[in-house]
Amino acid sequence: MNINSDPVHPGDYQRGVRRVLLLTLVLNLAVVAGKLIAGLLAGSLSVISDAIHSATDSLNNIIGLVVTKYSAAEPDETHPYGHAKFETLAAFVIAGLLFVTCYQIGVSAISRLFSKDTVPPEITALTIGVMVATIVINITVTVYEQREGKRLNSQFLIADAIHTRSDVLVSLSVLAGLLLVKVGYVWLDPVVSLGVAAFIAWNGYQIFKTTVPVLVDAAPVPLQNIAAIVEGVPGVHSVHDVRARMLGGEMFVEMHLHIAAKIEEDHILSHTITEAVERKLIQEFGKVTATIHVEPLPEEVL
Repeated sequence: MNINSDPVHPGDYQRGVRRVLLLTLVLNLAVVAGKLIAGLLAGSLSVISDAIHSATDSLNNIIGLVVTKYSAAEPDETHPYGHAKFETLAAFVIAGLLFVTCYQIGVSAISRLFSKDTVPPEITALTIGVMVATIVINITVTVYEQREGKRLNSQFLIADAIHTRSDVLVSLSVLAGLLLVKVGYVWLDPVVSLGVAAFIAWNGYQIFKTTVPVLVDAAPVPLQNIAAIVEGVPGVHSVHDVRARMLGGEMFVEMHLHIAAKIEEDHILSHTITEAVERKLIQEFGKVTATIHVEPLPEEVL
C-alpha cells in the first residue's frame, strides 16, 4: 500500500526546471564573458580564475538541460522507481568538475606566485565595474535558482544554486583583492586565486556530501527513528526490517508491521492503521512513499 504527498506533475517539473536553467544560462554566459574580458585586459589571474569558476555554472546549466529531459520521465519497467537519480548523478558530476577547476587554478596561481617574470596586473575602473556588475547578477541568479529549486524539489537546481552562491563570495574576495592590488599589493592577485581554488573545493565537497548518500542508497535518517515513529501510532505493536532511501527528493520506506492482536483479524481496521502510519511518515519527513507488509504477531507474544 502506497501513499504520496502532493508531488509536482512531471510535465510541470520538467518545464519549470528547463525554464530556470535557460534563464540562468543566459545570465551566466554574460557573467563569464564580462569577467574573462576584464581579466584578460587587466592581466589579472584572480579575475580569469573567477571567470573559469563562473564558466562551470554555464556548463552546469547545459548538463541540467540535457539531464532533466530524462530525470522527470515516468517510471518504467527498467526504472520502476523513476529516473530522478539521473539528476543526482549530474550534481555529482558538477562536484567533480569543481575539483578539476580547483586544481587548474591552484597550479596557475602557485606558478605565478613564485615566478620572477610575472607582469603585474593593470586594474582599471572597467575591471572594478565588471566585477561589481557580475556580483549583482550572481546574487539575482542565486536567489532565483534556490527558490525555484525548493519549489520544484529539484536537487540539481539546489546544487547549482550552491555553486552560484559561491560565485558571489568568490567574486567579492576577488574584488577586494583587486582594490589592494591597485594600491600596490601585487602579490595578492595569485594569493586570491588560491583562495578561489580553496572555495571551489569546499563547494565541491558540499555537493559530494549530499549526492553520494543518494547514489549509494544510504538511509536518509536513522532507521530506529522511523521505527520509533511508526510504533507510536495507536494500534501498532511493533515494526521490523525497516528500509529507507532517498530518490529525487522523495523518501521510499519499506517495513514489516505487527499490529495489536485484538484487531489483527479486522482487515478494515488493519488498513486504517497502515494508512495512519503512512500519514505519520509524511507528516514527519515530507514527500514519502511507504510500502508496508502487515504480518501476524509472533506466537511467543500472543
